[in-house]
Amino acid sequence: MFLTYQDIMVLIVSFIVTSLGIAVLILLIVALVKLINTVSKVNKLLDDNAEDIGKTVKKLPELAENIDKTLISVNGTIDEVNGTFLATNPAVNSVTRIADIVENVANVIINLLAKRN
Repeated sequence: MFLTYQDIMVLIVSFIVTSLGIAVLILLIVALVKLINTVSKVNKLLDDNAEDIGKTVKKLPELAENIDKTLISVNGTIDEVNGTFLATNPAVNSVTRIADIVENVANVIINLLAKRN
């Protein structure tokens, strides 16, 4: 019995496909082992911190309520600041106008004194 080139090629391709299949299977097994280890670590972490996690979850509604109260307070403060700003704006404009007048008078005096020298 003689092997033809076609038979040899079929054997080589079969060997390569089988080898690749085994390699993929080994990689899948390694990945599965790592996944199992990771899941067990996460479970241990959750078990170790279950009490603290429970306390934190129980406090969340209170924290949300405090945040709501704080936001309402901040909104009220912002409204007050806006009102104060709007109320002082005319006074600021008057002070600015007076400062401009004083500056102009000072410039006139400086110019007069400069012309005398």
